[in-house]
Amino acid sequence: MADTRRGSTSDDRTVDPLGDPDRPFPDELSKVISAIDSCEAFHTSWETKIEARYRAYRGIAEQRTQVQTQTQDWRSKLTTPYLLQVVEGMIATMLDPQPKWDVKAKPLAGEPLEEIHARQSSSAVASSALQWAMDEDKFHYKQRPFMQQDLIVGATLAKTVWAYETKDSTILVPVTMEVTDDWGLRKQYKSVEEQSRMRIIRDGPSMIVRDMRDFFWPEGAKDIPSAPWVIDRSWETWETLKSKERAGLYKNVDLLKNARNDQAGNDLSGREQMLWSQERNKDLIEILEYWENGHCITVGGRAVVLSSKEDPLRLKSKPFVMCSAMPDAFQMVGVSVIESLAQIQEYLWTIQNQRIDALRLLTNVITTIRSDVDDPDAFEWYPGAQWMVEDPGQVGQLQIDPTAASITLEAEALLKGDLQNMMGGLPMAGGVNSGSIDQTTATGMSIITSIAQKLIQSRKQHYSWAYSQVGEMFLGMMGQMLREERHIPQIGRGGEEQLLTIRPLDLQGEFDVNVNVMDESALKQEKVSEAMAMLNVVVPIAQIANINLQPFVEGVLKANGVQNTEQYFNKPQPPPPNVMGQPPGGGGANGAGTPQGIQGIQDALKPPGSGGQTNAVLAAQMGGNNGLTASPEQFAKQQITAAQQLGG
Repeated sequence: MADTRRGSTSDDRTVDPLGDPDRPFPDELSKVISAIDSCEAFHTSWETKIEARYRAYRGIAEQRTQVQTQTQDWRSKLTTPYLLQVVEGMIATMLDPQPKWDVKAKPLAGEPLEEIHARQSSSAVASSALQWAMDEDKFHYKQRPFMQQDLIVGATLAKTVWAYETKDSTILVPVTMEVTDDWGLRKQYKSVEEQSRMRIIRDGPSMIVRDMRDFFWPEGAKDIPSAPWVIDRSWETWETLKSKERAGLYKNVDLLKNARNDQAGNDLSGREQMLWSQERNKDLIEILEYWENGHCITVGGRAVVLSSKEDPLRLKSKPFVMCSAMPDAFQMVGVSVIESLAQIQEYLWTIQNQRIDALRLLTNVITTIRSDVDDPDAFEWYPGAQWMVEDPGQVGQLQIDPTAASITLEAEALLKGDLQNMMGGLPMAGGVNSGSIDQTTATGMSIITSIAQKLIQSRKQHYSWAYSQVGEMFLGMMGQMLREERHIPQIGRGGEEQLLTIRPLDLQGEFDVNVNVMDESALKQEKVSEAMAMLNVVVPIAQIANINLQPFVEGVLKANGVQNTEQYFNKPQPPPPNVMGQPPGGGGANGAGTPQGIQGIQDALKPPGSGGQTNAVLAAQMGGNNGLTASPEQFAKQQITAAQQLGG
């Protein structure tokens, strides 16, 4: 008798996404459908959480039950999107306008040393090629949706593909026209004419930020590399599928003529319905890409296999990079910022609406009228009104405690401080209380700033690691797909634009990619600071240690972006001859051109060929005008004194 506690084990009700070795799948379509059916239940729950977090991000309150929503119309229902501002502040802090890519050769086990050295010599070319590919792909535009999805959902996804795009365009080309006049003379003149040509718009790697609602994986998977399979879902038009079939990518597309909107019910479009009342998959056909390591199966409408082939990019891995700024151990999805702060925002909305309701009660006075009043409508509200009553007690105002309108202000400040603290922001800059840390002191502010910077840097580092994986995939695809030389623009030494030639052999092999997390201005400022610090260290000891300062000054100039540093230095000039008529350093002279010792001075005073006559110019400098008229003893004393003063 079968054990009913274990559930059904019949073949028609048992689903094995990996396939049973004893009962293999009959075809590839069954394999893909079985895989997506096995994760449909938990993926639907995952999509529901994504939509709830997105509503919290946009400041849309969750729908309550009918009993809870039966509130008076006069009550306030404000839902200010505080989390939207939190996420925007984090994106603004972590976004890099112009990221820089550094590529280094990756030595492999057992690889010949010559090949490693050859790849190291081409690392600079690979860096320039990757920088060019990222700029062509408009990577700076794709950072924001990549980060935004992670901060809202808890994970984000990038897919790498090879983009090849052509366009038929009309251009003007120069032509030479020949005309014969009435006298038979031929004349030529230059003109232009229109020609239609096919131009290649894109031919390089590309990164696509994918919607996490359209990504499926096995329930037990911990990360993409170890997952046995992943499925990427997209929605295509009929015309797009036919164009891909004509290009040789797909087949059997005609079987999908009536497949539009067949799978629309399997996709949640609550976000689009809520914001714009539209369906994101209207009149589109569902396309499933089933990826294993090195193999891809494409299914259309869950009914037709459009393609099945080895990975055309030969990456030998799935072309996806999944990232979370706050990863959770042993989980595919990390911790979302919205998930962490949604309850605080809900609580903040509650007490804010209560405060506004209390203010409405205070400013809109409630009048109490005794039941024996004949005409309650006769009491009109306007400044200076007069009410004629027999007893003043017939009409009065309901007394409401005004404390409720102000008691929530401190709680709101604390909640706003929690929002800033948990996001890693600066509470003092936002004018809110941060808790136990005293923000009025420099020490307290320094602690808060340091914590905020470390939190932001930690989250940003995960994005940099993901971008490095994307860069390595880019280089792998370029090494496979490029078969001709490419010429890319570069900035030369003098700041002018030059062309760099990239050869296919320059991109062969494995490379490590690092992304500079600072923008260009911050990176330049850091380099200038380092160069100036080195110069300041060397200058005080330059004369003692006989150090040449020119290389250090050149380092400062290069840090400021100056490539041609020679124009900032004067060319060395030969020093003028000294007063003795000898070159500096000659005849026993020191570095200043002064003769060494008394004998040197006497020789200088009586140069060769002078016939024993005294050098009047030197004597005048050493002993003054009186040196020529002094006695021999006095003149000798003057020479000795002058020699001592000159350093002899």
